[in-house]
Amino acid sequence: MKPRTGLLAPFLGLLLATVSQGADAVRTAGSVAAATAKDQRHARESDAFFAGPIQRFEVRCPKESLESLRQDPRKPVPATVTVGTNVFGSVMIHVKGAAGSTRSVDDNPALTLTFDKQAAGQRLQGLDKIHLNNSVQDPSRLSEIVCSDLYLAAGVPTPRATQALVRFNGRDLGLYVVKEGFNRTFLARHFAQRTGNLYDGGFLRDVDQDLVREAGDGPDTHADLKRLVAGATIADPTRRWEALSALVDVDRFATYTALQVLTEDWDGYPCKRNNYRVYHDPGTDKFVFFPHGMDQMFGRGGMPLEPGFEGLVADRLFQTCEFRELYWRKIASLLETTFTTNRMFAAIDAATARRQANPLARGRADLGEIDGAANDLRQRIAHRVRDAREQLSRRPRPIAFDDRGEWHPVDWENRTDDGNVKATRRADRKGHPVLQLEAHSAGAGSWRTRARLPAGRYRFEASASTRNVVALRDQRGRGLGLRVGGAPRQNELVGTAAWKTLAFDFSLEREDDVDFVAELRARSGTGWFDPASMVVRRMP
Repeated sequence: MKPRTGLLAPFLGLLLATVSQGADAVRTAGSVAAATAKDQRHARESDAFFAGPIQRFEVRCPKESLESLRQDPRKPVPATVTVGTNVFGSVMIHVKGAAGSTRSVDDNPALTLTFDKQAAGQRLQGLDKIHLNNSVQDPSRLSEIVCSDLYLAAGVPTPRATQALVRFNGRDLGLYVVKEGFNRTFLARHFAQRTGNLYDGGFLRDVDQDLVREAGDGPDTHADLKRLVAGATIADPTRRWEALSALVDVDRFATYTALQVLTEDWDGYPCKRNNYRVYHDPGTDKFVFFPHGMDQMFGRGGMPLEPGFEGLVADRLFQTCEFRELYWRKIASLLETTFTTNRMFAAIDAATARRQANPLARGRADLGEIDGAANDLRQRIAHRVRDAREQLSRRPRPIAFDDRGEWHPVDWENRTDDGNVKATRRADRKGHPVLQLEAHSAGAGSWRTRARLPAGRYRFEASASTRNVVALRDQRGRGLGLRVGGAPRQNELVGTAAWKTLAFDFSLEREDDVDFVAELRARSGTGWFDPASMVVRRMP
């Protein structure tokens, strides 16, 4: 009897495919495990670099590399880098820096060093990419170090920083700041998966623009950023919050934004849509923002804790009451736990000790100026901590609505806007208190109160009546009526009218202070409001 190979062939093919897939899975799992172990080893090595005494970097460029940097500073060229007693060949370097910090290669340039671009596997104590910052805008060489410590302590992924002595082709460039680079090594330190898209914010570019992808597997289509922008541009605040909560690690973003404001980072993403990276974490399918360029922090200007935001995600999130509440909780918490003089002064002391541990850094002629700048930084930090605490204590709180979603304003003050309109508190014929407005000539007068309301839809109501009101019309309205500050109204009572309920509907896209206005715009006549009927209601 002949074997029935026609029936066996598909089975054997399926079996072989299954075995092959299993082998691939085992190889993939093994590769992931090996990569994880390697990442952990590199992390331990880099910990020692940033925690130990500062190093001296000797960068030597051959003549052709030096000439290339003069012609095209951003184009990487090979160089030899000596760190301590370790010599690294084929290190790719280029000049870095923004408008305020860029210096030519013949001056004191800031440099980016990539150790493994030409020499596979080459690393400096676990680091494959670092920046040597000239810190021309930070004479203390400490701002980046202090801020990096703050963000990391608060759970926001941030490049670590330390100091270093730098020589370039035999020239002493002095004390620099060393920062680790944004790349997969950095991502592996902070995320379980490092294969997501990492975008560079560039110069004054928001997430709705064509950001450069610095790392990431798969096609570079910006599809994830497009989803983020779509969520941020939803008009309804409730739906926008729901969408962005699914797209952004909002807890980390609130911490990040709070620290940007506390450190007075006027040039970061929330306030200026600048100096940032954003990572789409495949493990959570959410975006995480990273700070960058923190060499000019802690000014003496007293940045408001609610400064107004230009970054699309920051602005649109801040317009939701949920994020605002989260943001203010973060401000209060950070001022108690992390943003303290004790922590920041300790970071300064630790950096100074690391510098002094290197004999080459002692006795330098420029140390007096550097230490003086460090003392100035301490003073600015102490000033900012006091200022932020005072601002938080003075922050107005939104009003509390009762179980029915109502708030009854009571602190009414009168104001004459134009002409001769007299405001008085009196009782009507039945002895009930009323707020009276009486026009003796053409003009406008009002009763007003102010309150802070969360974002939402509202109705302002009051019972009112008039006698012999000859209305005066302008862009705000006419006769007796209700409105909120800055808005015109349609409701009105003119002539002689019995008691009637007036209503004014309005909405807020963000928490804000609202002026409630009960007014008379008339040539003559009298109007009354019943203060007991005055109510602000939350609307669905």
